[in-house]
Amino acid sequence: MSAYFDAVVFIDRREAKLFHFSAKGEVKLVLAHTSAQRPHHQANHEDRTKHAPDDEFMETIVRSLDHDGNTLICGPGNSKYELQAYVQKHSPDLAARISGVEDLDDPLDSGILAAARKFFGTREHRHGMQRMPSTGHFDVPGKS
Repeated sequence: MSAYFDAVVFIDRREAKLFHFSAKGEVKLVLAHTSAQRPHHQANHEDRTKHAPDDEFMETIVRSLDHDGNTLICGPGNSKYELQAYVQKHSPDLAARISGVEDLDDPLDSGILAAARKFFGTREHRHGMQRMPSTGHFDVPGKS
């Protein structure tokens, strides 16, 4: 595993971008990969078949997810869910560290990084922070 803690994957039907975040807040572009172009499904087109995910494309992404922390998968359309399903099937240990699957229409690096910082910045698991036990009214010492 690398020194990078969390990762964000932006995926659509044509491309994937993968960034790793270090515990110090450093960002590293790990992957910018283009799939063999999958045709876009159109409802009014003669070919109404659903095109299968590109396994080679998905495997390239999964191999690049060498990190110790959590993963955010984002992008437009269904490709993000196809990647999530692929990871669950082929890499259950990595699937357990998927923290979220979010819609994101902005393929620019700045938009991807902003969404990831916002997502991971609001999560308690960020940088190894542990969830603290509840201190609600049922936990008050001396009360039953």
